Amino acid sequence: MSTTPTTFRKRRASYTVIGGPRADRIRKITSPLAVVLLARGGRFYRQELLEALQEHPWAEVLSIEGPGSAYDLQPLSQRYPEVRFLLLQEQASAGERINLGIAEARSPLVLVLWSDMKPEPWVFGEEARRQALRQERLCIVPQLKGGGGEVLPSLQIPAWIKGRLKMLPWKPAQEGMKSLFPYDYCGLYSSRKFRQLGGYDSWMANPYWQKLDFGFRAFLWGETICCQPRFQVTYATDPPAEDSTPDPSYKAFFLKNLAVQYNGELGLLPWSQLPRYVLKSDSGFLYALREFREVRRWVYENRYRFKGEASSLISRWEMPE
Repeated sequence: MSTTPTTFRKRRASYTVIGGPRADRIRKITSPLAVVLLARGGRFYRQELLEALQEHPWAEVLSIEGPGSAYDLQPLSQRYPEVRFLLLQEQASAGERINLGIAEARSPLVLVLWSDMKPEPWVFGEEARRQALRQERLCIVPQLKGGGGEVLPSLQIPAWIKGRLKMLPWKPAQEGMKSLFPYDYCGLYSSRKFRQLGGYDSWMANPYWQKLDFGFRAFLWGETICCQPRFQVTYATDPPAEDSTPDPSYKAFFLKNLAVQYNGELGLLPWSQLPRYVLKSDSGFLYALREFREVRRWVYENRYRFKGEASSLISRWEMPE
């Protein structure tokens, strides 16, 4: 088995597990579906969703909590004895929380939700699981709805506009429509493919660039993210705004994806990209050189995973009708 890190600079936040089945029972049981629950919007929403998930007692549920006060976790673990609460000991990005949840999951399919979301029953049905396992997609994304029931333009279409990368939001209408990444991280993930891809880059603090990095890596390495309109999820509140301002996360995203060239057999980050990167970086020459070398080494270690380059991916992306 290859030990090459598929994400850039692996990081794993420390955490403790509260509640849930005994460890020996967890190892023996493989649930057909796991739910990784990310906290947002207050405790009321979390408890409401946990209550709704009790209608599917066969589903494995992991709630990612903290860091901070955990005074209500013990009562919650007693009320929901099958739920495992992962209490973080330090700050972690949303992507890293998902990495931890999927690493803990014992299920082939993992549904990632925020606690202020309400999934429709279809995703818990046997038909949905059979379809997801048969299609072998990295991630199936839902039709997301706002609090008023309106369909949100949650599909993300990459495009070059005046020489700059832009994401064009689109409303999902047909099964199989592609999205560059899961909007708000929400989706039904293949745990095997997610682990093979390396998950989200835990060093990227900005959610926008973290998701773009995940999506570009997925498609450049031959995976697919697509939608299923029958898979519907509704927000209890307005979806969060995103910050797409270039920052340190963008720099890593650029080097790992946009700067990589493909020669028909493998991907490489050529030294010819260094001057451009130094000019656009605010790190100073020596630090920028160190960043470039580090990512170049990562690209070399994963060179045979690349099936193309970003420019071709974007130019060949089929625009929805």
